[in-house]
Amino acid sequence: MTPLHFEDAPGVPSRFERLLTALSGDVFAPPLVVATRDCATVATRQAQCVAGSSLILEPEQHKPAAAVLSALMALRDRPHALVVVAPASADFADAQQLDTALCHAIPAAQRGEIVMLGQRRSRAYMGHGLLEVASAPRSSAPVSVDRVLTSDRQPMLSGLFHGNHHLCGLGIYVARVDTLLAAYKRHASRIFLAVKNAAQRASRIGEATLLEDRTYRRIKTLSFERAVAQKADNLVAVQLDVDWSVHADWDRDRDAERHSGGQDLSAWEADLAAERQAAGAHPHAADMMSVYASLVEAEAGDALSAHSDEHDWGRKETLAMGPGFSLQRLLVNPGESVELCAGDGAAEHWVVVQGAALITLGNHVRLVWESQSARVPAGRSRRIENPGSAPLQLIQLHVSALPDTAHVADRAGIVPPAGVA
Repeated sequence: MTPLHFEDAPGVPSRFERLLTALSGDVFAPPLVVATRDCATVATRQAQCVAGSSLILEPEQHKPAAAVLSALMALRDRPHALVVVAPASADFADAQQLDTALCHAIPAAQRGEIVMLGQRRSRAYMGHGLLEVASAPRSSAPVSVDRVLTSDRQPMLSGLFHGNHHLCGLGIYVARVDTLLAAYKRHASRIFLAVKNAAQRASRIGEATLLEDRTYRRIKTLSFERAVAQKADNLVAVQLDVDWSVHADWDRDRDAERHSGGQDLSAWEADLAAERQAAGAHPHAADMMSVYASLVEAEAGDALSAHSDEHDWGRKETLAMGPGFSLQRLLVNPGESVELCAGDGAAEHWVVVQGAALITLGNHVRLVWESQSARVPAGRSRRIENPGSAPLQLIQLHVSALPDTAHVADRAGIVPPAGVA
């Protein structure tokens, strides 16, 4: 934990205190807190908000994977106990959502699985990692995790082809003590042995346990996701925010605009309808997703090697190019926007891989969320903005009789996004 998590104001609890309060009550045992030694005083004081709290101190630098393991070592005499691992940065706006998620996580944890809680995010923020699951979570039911991408890695293009769904990892896990200890011993044996030695040689500072410095300083600073989660095969995910209603809110706003006589949205949809009726005039425009599917089986010689261009607003990469189509990826920096010139041929198909995109056609702005897609009619200039706090990543498929008619405007055509500070 960092001092930011302990920052408070008169009458306002810190994030650390709010977390302890959320994870307290009749169903929880007293919390076991791991913090760095320089935070010992404030951590001890604020932990008093929950009776019976105990404290483990890291000698110097915070090492997330080792910190979790040090707490598990203190509980190793209770191997079948269930633990909820949560970072101090966790913020539960709706306690009912947490209760619902835990109710579904506990049976899976009792079976010996490591349950990871995740959320859909409206902003391009991966948190503690990105969880790829084979099917969209429903009613908080646990689903198998295909892959865990740590926060410094980007999702692979193959995720688009195989229908994977993404959840932002919250760094919150539910599992049995023995399950987590076995995962560390198997996948992070060096960390396991070092933390075990540091815990056995620990000393007491007041009511806190101080891990032995000489051994602990040799441990690598790794996250739990990198050290254990991305290597384990008994992972399941539970979506915390099953009532996430941003999509529904957007649909209601769109319906209200349509009923109030909004012309731009109707023009967008009318262009697409007209294009579908005239699909016979453009043989390459019938079904763009079928082109995506065909790319999976394409031979290496069927597409050009990737090409990348750097811009002030981000980066444009050409992933593949062939007769009648081009596949590109755009990385748009936070708060930036890019103008795209009108192209001939058929519509473009956009898929948001990470973040949320504001796509402007005329006076209408459409918001497209992560894992959603949008079709842009042919011959329409548009602007794409990144309103998030992390890079926006999109995949663009353009199909026409020409190899590549859509292109990114030069620096003179880039317009700062409205409403972004």
